[in-house]
Amino acid sequence: MTTPRAESPSRARVLDFAGRTADLLERASRAAAAEPAEPADDAGAGGAGSTAEHAARRVREEAARAADGAASLVVVGEKKRGKSSTINSLVGVWDLLPVDADVATGVHVVVRHGERPRAEAYLLPAAGSTTGAGAGPSDGTDPLGNPAPAGEPDGRPSPEPIPLERIAEYAAVDPLTGRPHRLDVHHVEVELPVPMLAAGLELVDTPGVGGLVSGHAELALAALEWADALVFVVDGSGELTSSELEFLARATERTVETVFVLTKTDSHDAWQAVLARNHELIARHAPRHSGASWFPVSNRARRDAAEAADSGSLQEAAELLSESGFEPLEELLRRRVAARAAELRLANLVHVALTAIAGPLAEQEQRLRSLRQDPTLAAEVQGAEEALRLLQPESAQWRRVLSTGARDLKNALQLGFRRSVNDVRQYAEGQIATSEPGTLAQEFPADLEAQVEAVWLQLDNAARRGLAVLEEKVRQECAAVLDTAAGSGPEEEAPGAELVPVDGSDGSAVVLRSERAGLLPEMVHSKHREGGPLGVIESVAPSLGTAATFGTVLSLLTGGILVPAVASYAMLAVLTRRRRQRTELGRVRGDATRHLNRVLTELSTEIPAQITSHVDELTDRLGAVLDQAIADERVRLEKQLADHRRNLAASAADLAAARDRTRRRIASLAVLRDEGAALARSLGAPSDPGASGADGASGSPGPGRS
Repeated sequence: MTTPRAESPSRARVLDFAGRTADLLERASRAAAAEPAEPADDAGAGGAGSTAEHAARRVREEAARAADGAASLVVVGEKKRGKSSTINSLVGVWDLLPVDADVATGVHVVVRHGERPRAEAYLLPAAGSTTGAGAGPSDGTDPLGNPAPAGEPDGRPSPEPIPLERIAEYAAVDPLTGRPHRLDVHHVEVELPVPMLAAGLELVDTPGVGGLVSGHAELALAALEWADALVFVVDGSGELTSSELEFLARATERTVETVFVLTKTDSHDAWQAVLARNHELIARHAPRHSGASWFPVSNRARRDAAEAADSGSLQEAAELLSESGFEPLEELLRRRVAARAAELRLANLVHVALTAIAGPLAEQEQRLRSLRQDPTLAAEVQGAEEALRLLQPESAQWRRVLSTGARDLKNALQLGFRRSVNDVRQYAEGQIATSEPGTLAQEFPADLEAQVEAVWLQLDNAARRGLAVLEEKVRQECAAVLDTAAGSGPEEEAPGAELVPVDGSDGSAVVLRSERAGLLPEMVHSKHREGGPLGVIESVAPSLGTAATFGTVLSLLTGGILVPAVASYAMLAVLTRRRRQRTELGRVRGDATRHLNRVLTELSTEIPAQITSHVDELTDRLGAVLDQAIADERVRLEKQLADHRRNLAASAADLAAARDRTRRRIASLAVLRDEGAALARSLGAPSDPGASGADGASGSPGPGRS
């Protein structure tokens, strides 16, 4: 049985209000299409049918988001902390995520509710065409022998259904080689019909949790920009590490709620002392999180409880579940995190509905003025038409703001990208200089890949923020003339919805990747042949003189031959081994440096062009939307003026009947407006549709969001 989603007391009222608002707007659209000059009495609202239809669609889309949108929990943890086991325990699927391999490919794994178990891997363009680890053979199949689908032609990842038991093949690294099984996977999405997720939550397993340093930390931090909560997993074996504390200090910049999970309480008797010490460290190094909740848990006890319940031992299952510590954790996630996210989405829905109501209501109020033969109305409409003409020339102020803003945004994104590349280079060079050869050869490529993925995510976040600011500036330039309350301004035409293209659920982004930028080159491991007599001589000769000198000196001091000979041989072996180690270190460092330079050169070649291309495309789209809004407003004003002139010539009886119909429409819209304003106040949202800026502040997009 599925636990119901965390309910807000206002949820049913808000969804009912939104449904009635959309119904009213759809009736208005049908009536306007059937009889444009004189809307039917039951329309409830007037104006262009397309405007009402668009507004109704926006309300229904936002209602679906409020009803189905889940709170995103970004789950982070160091190696071997029990993070994957904790996610498996929360969803009650014990082998969902691999617990013996780190997800270190720069891939998010999103686990959300669905009616049936299913999983999809989102593949980058030209999957299977790359070479190196994880690449498919030349016959067009992937490494598992399946047909390798190409990504979307515009650079967006394309979904491929995969079995749940093969998630590790798409989202994990090979524990022996440290290389990803797949190089073409952007992210993986999983749906499960389980109570924890049905309560209104989705779990985002951050990639590369092999250490909260380098690109793995950058990825997690970037993901927090669209998360509702951070679930930070540690264990009871020892206190927080410096890298964990550093991550938490940096996460202070984000405003999401933090929840700490302390695992393996069944394996470490001193976990309570560790917990107390962690509280002290948090208070000292990351005080922003000092008030966060801590939950000691045992994944083993949680699984044993499920097995006991399945076998019918309900008393034992209850005891084990209580011992596991998961009940209070799940309760907090459901009742606080999910409920808070639901409240925000309900507030956004009310705001969108109020915005949709405002246009038709203002239009009907203007119509009533005309039916009353207001002598000032014609002059006002003509003045609005004159002001509208100022927005049409190519030299209009809003066009200059758009052009200048687009240029500044591209410059800012280019600068941010260059700084990110410099940060990646600085960190990577530090790793190359300090890491052991084996660690460097195995972990460096995946680590660098995670850093590159973080650059993309940070760039996308910055682009979204910059485009939203630019959109608002342009909208404000037009707002005085394109009165959004009249029903056809830029907010009603939704340039925001057009500009920010997706909610992130399909993995798309503002700055799309080219094929070359999406698939990074593989690290090439150089070879050095040291076999054969010449190889032995080459290896030993540089150390032979030192060893011989050492043996001679020792022979003179001791007066013997055997001991100096043995010591000389030992010295030769030590020096030869050290020389080989230095040679190997130099070779691996050279490989890593060349790989770093290849990757950064590829990015520096591809990404600047992508920034320019896509910012230009999206700002052109915004300009086109505003041009259409201006044209629609001109048509509306012309129709309003023509209607007013007809009303001036109409008979008193016709005017009285029309006034009565218009008053009823205004009354029905005003009832909805007042109901929405009361709901907004109860949710702590602005009751003024213009208070939150363009597009109704309908939520933040991001990878995996529904």
